[in-house]
Amino acid sequence: MAVIVIVDDDPTVRLIATELLRPDDHVVVEAQDGDEALKVIASMAVDLVVLDMLMPNKDGLETIVELRRNQPHIRILAISSGGRVGADQLLRTAMMLGADDTLVKPLRLETFAPTISRLLSQPQPPPMLRVGGA
Repeated sequence: MAVIVIVDDDPTVRLIATELLRPDDHVVVEAQDGDEALKVIASMAVDLVVLDMLMPNKDGLETIVELRRNQPHIRILAISSGGRVGADQLLRTAMMLGADDTLVKPLRLETFAPTISRLLSQPQPPPMLRVGGA
C-alpha cells in the first residue's frame, strides 16, 4: 500500500484516478493544484504524485521543479491532455524537469494501473540530507 497524491484541477479526473487505484488499496489524497499538493506533501510521507501539467495557481511543471528540489525521492507521474500546447510537448518538458513517467489523458485502466505499479516497484533513492541553511 502506497500513499499517492492525485493533483488535477478537474474533480472528475481526480475521481477517475482514485477509482482506478481503489483495487490496490492505496491511500489516495487529492489536491486541486500544485500549491495544495505541496502543502499535502509537506505534511505527510508520500510515495507517488500523479500530476496534471495544466492547472491554475501552480502548474505541473512548476510543481515538478519544486518537488525535485525539496523531495527528490518522490515518484512523479505527469499527465496531460495538452490544451493549446499539445500533450506531447508538455510531457516531454515534464520528463526533462524530472518526472519519472508520463501518460496522456484520459486515464485508462490498462495503462494507468500498470504505470503506477511499475513506478511504485522501482527503488527510490534515499531522501537527500540537507546541510546548511540554503
